[in-house]
Amino acid sequence: MTRFDENSIPIEPITENTDSALLRSWKNGDEKAFDMIYTRHFIRLVNLAYKKTGNMEASQELVQDVFLSLYRQLSRLPEQTVLENYLFIATRNRIYNYHRHQLLQLKKEALLRDNYTPSSGASPDRLELKELESLLRDKIQQLPDQCRKVFLLSREEQLSNKEVAERLHISVNTVEQHMRKALRILRASFNDELSLMLLLLLLKHSSF
Repeated sequence: MTRFDENSIPIEPITENTDSALLRSWKNGDEKAFDMIYTRHFIRLVNLAYKKTGNMEASQELVQDVFLSLYRQLSRLPEQTVLENYLFIATRNRIYNYHRHQLLQLKKEALLRDNYTPSSGASPDRLELKELESLLRDKIQQLPDQCRKVFLLSREEQLSNKEVAERLHISVNTVEQHMRKALRILRASFNDELSLMLLLLLLKHSSF
C-alpha cells in the first residue's frame, strides 16, 4: 500500500481554462497553468509593445520581464486579480519606462555633443528631467483657471472629454477648446523636439 504523505497536497487537474481558473490552479502548484497563461497573452502583449516601440526585440524583452515579475509575485497576487488588466498595465508601464530611457539617453548624448557640463554633481539626464518637471509644473499652474482644470482632469485623472464635460458642467466642444489651448501654451515653453516628446510622457505619468 502506498504511504500517504500528509504534507503533500494533490494538484487537481485543470478543468477550466479561464484566466481566473488558471490563476487558482497556478497558485495551487500547477506550473502548467502558468504556461497556459503565458501562451495565451504573450503574443498579444508583444504586438502591443511593438506598436508603441517599433522594436521587436525590445518588445519581446519587455513582455518577458512582465511575466517574470508576475511569476515572482505569485504569492502576493490576490486570486481575484484580473490577469488581462494586470498584464496590460504592467506592459504599458514598461513601455513608458522604455521610452523614457530612450529619450533621456538622447538628451544625454546631445548634452555630451555640446560639451555641456552641469555645475552641480547631478548627471545630465537627472538634471534635464528635473528641469523639465519644474517647468511643466510652473506652466500648468499659469494656465487660465478653467483651462487648467480641464487639462488636469484629462491628463492627470485620465478622464475622457465627455467625462470632463460632465464633471465641469460644460460642453464637450468647450473641453476640446480648452485642451487645444493648454497644449498650445505648454508646447510653446519647450524649444526642441526631444523636450516636447519628454513633456508628453511627463503629462501622462506625473502628478501635480
